[in-house]
Amino acid sequence: MDQGGTLPDDFADTDAHMRADASPRYLALARSLRAEIESGKYPVGSKIPTEMELCKQFGASRHTVRAAIERLVRLELIKRTPRVGTIVTAARAKQGYELAVGQVGDLLQYAATTRMHVLSRDLREVGNDADPVLHPYQGQLWLVIRGVRTGDGADAPICYNEVWVHPDYRGVRGAEQDIEASVFHLIEQQFNVAVSRIEQVIHAAALPPDIAELLKVPPGTAGLWINRQYRDSSGNLIEMAWSVHPAERFSYRMVLDRTWRSAPPSHSGG
Repeated sequence: MDQGGTLPDDFADTDAHMRADASPRYLALARSLRAEIESGKYPVGSKIPTEMELCKQFGASRHTVRAAIERLVRLELIKRTPRVGTIVTAARAKQGYELAVGQVGDLLQYAATTRMHVLSRDLREVGNDADPVLHPYQGQLWLVIRGVRTGDGADAPICYNEVWVHPDYRGVRGAEQDIEASVFHLIEQQFNVAVSRIEQVIHAAALPPDIAELLKVPPGTAGLWINRQYRDSSGNLIEMAWSVHPAERFSYRMVLDRTWRSAPPSHSGG
């Protein structure tokens, strides 16, 4: 049993804004612990420090530490064993990538921690066969950037990317080669525009041969297709992007917090 004083809780006595700011921290803790496991600091069969010890080491709340540990459990690096502790079960994480999303900033963080290898860049006229999102722009020349995205330590691509950039921003520089973050990061930096809203649609479908080859999987493999529309504060479309993932390499986790409001005061007499 952990001994010591009361630990702070990220969700106690904080408002929604503070919780949003704190939410990405567990990812940093998980990455640090993962790096330490993969470097051999905690060999297979050994125990990682207790929650209390990790809270002290990182100066973090128990809630944050638990979320980081749970992430490592899902990566099959560690296993919780009652009355024994948390045991390291693998020297490397299983292949794959989990995207945990609770706010726009989490998607931006995902882009910042992966790399896009650009395969092609060309101007393409929006035609009748374009995605329905682009139908209002038929006849316009949009910049289309194709590539594959990889993550830290991944042996195979996380996904295939196809990005359609609005003509206003098709002069974006830095998208001719590997991109450290994302195309919309480059647009924001060069055109003084900010992504204020991201609309997202997800569906499942088999991977066609050309995309399957890029992702190093057999044709017909189950895939997760994600369409994202990046808009400015006025709702204008900045870019539309497709991310196509092999199902076994990607999971999508979303946490929705409900904001509780107190009941309105009663006006009845009594």
